[in-house]
Amino acid sequence: MLEGRDAIGSFSDPMFMKMISRGRRPALFAVFALLAVASTVHVASAASDDRNRPPRASAGEVVKIEERRTALFQVMLDHPDNLDAAFEYAALSSQVGDLEGAIATLERMLIFAPGLPRLQLELGVLYFRLGAYEAARGYFEAAVAAPNVPAEVRQKVATYLEAIDQKSDGIGFSGSYTIGARYQTNANGGPTSALVNLRGLNYELSEDARSSPDVNLFASGEFRSVFDLPAQGVEFKLNGQGQTEFYRDRSDLNLGLIEMTAGPSFDLNRFGLEGYSLDLYGVGAGAVLSGEPFLGSYGAGALLGARPTTDVYYGLRGEYRRETFFNSDDHPTMAEKSGDRFQVQMAATYRLSPSVSAGLAGIADRFNADAAYNTYWQLGGVAGLSFDYASPVDALPGAWNFALSSQLSRRIYDEADPMISTDSQDTIKWGVNLIQTIPIETDLAAQLQAGYQHAWSNYDTSKSDNFFLSIGLKKVF
Repeated sequence: MLEGRDAIGSFSDPMFMKMISRGRRPALFAVFALLAVASTVHVASAASDDRNRPPRASAGEVVKIEERRTALFQVMLDHPDNLDAAFEYAALSSQVGDLEGAIATLERMLIFAPGLPRLQLELGVLYFRLGAYEAARGYFEAAVAAPNVPAEVRQKVATYLEAIDQKSDGIGFSGSYTIGARYQTNANGGPTSALVNLRGLNYELSEDARSSPDVNLFASGEFRSVFDLPAQGVEFKLNGQGQTEFYRDRSDLNLGLIEMTAGPSFDLNRFGLEGYSLDLYGVGAGAVLSGEPFLGSYGAGALLGARPTTDVYYGLRGEYRRETFFNSDDHPTMAEKSGDRFQVQMAATYRLSPSVSAGLAGIADRFNADAAYNTYWQLGGVAGLSFDYASPVDALPGAWNFALSSQLSRRIYDEADPMISTDSQDTIKWGVNLIQTIPIETDLAAQLQAGYQHAWSNYDTSKSDNFFLSIGLKKVF
């Protein structure tokens, strides 16, 4: 886990003490004394309860540690050449959450041991815990700049630098777009059977209402933009995504969709939540179907994310949306589906090895429709695996990726649809999805996708099957 471990005590090892003892000079002691006096106000306040992070010690231990820190502070004033007292003071300051006090002490030690990798490493860790990532980067890079740096130091530095780079990813503008073609055995999501039971009577569905195979061309894209704000650890994120679909036979399914989210993102590292971030955002979306207005939506949400290591991520999202559907000639009853959506999502991704990753997600959804029989609860989950492997084609040397995922959801409606049944609807959907990604260039890849979805329901109108196959090109920028 990326954390500022209380390893400052490790500076008392013989090699470290020998390096410092070689540099002892009376003039340096005088400088150290002046610096100690100049920082008296800061250190004295650090010995109080005004901390930068929650203590890692228990409440009872904090009291004892503070008593010891007060005594050590006086020792440092009286004997600025007492390095053991300085080391112990820095370690105890880190334990009680006074990171600035620990940093001030360690930075003064650099006068006696300039360029010492372990010292620079610990300063980098402390600045990382404060959320001052560029300052941390400077110390981490300095820690591995000298020759003969221990392997364990290089490994720790590499881990932290990777984490800092991830926190910096997306500064500016990035995104991707995909174009392709898709075939589906049930493009309109129609019932499996041509005969359906409506309030105890069997009816034959029209051709348009039955499941219909079709081919469509599609294009989709997304972009991400992140801007640093003046406040430390605060960014502004702007995200967008869009999709269009054009069908060969079912022009009533032609779709255009766009969605935007925007809001601040707070790095919670400075509040003692290492690896955590909080995004607050507003969301707006719109869609057209068969050339007519179909959906307008707005809302707000919050995402609490955590990356305890570079291989693990998990997040919790809460979101509200007002969704307004519009009637059209092809879809005359869509307005009845308008309502308020409340949603909670949980997701986690794990890099099991350099080439294998796994992901899990869960969702709880409450939709309060204006029409009571369109109001429902929904629970669902997704699980997936992703594999990178060597290209089997010499002309395409980049690593290929194969991803497998499966989805399961259940939707239970509050009331019966009076046109269909006296019982409320209960529908379960399951699906499986396979994606093969083949890199062509560093920013271009071909994607082959296949999948199947099945729906079980006590309403014949909601029972369906659909196989699909698509091929596309994805461009990253």
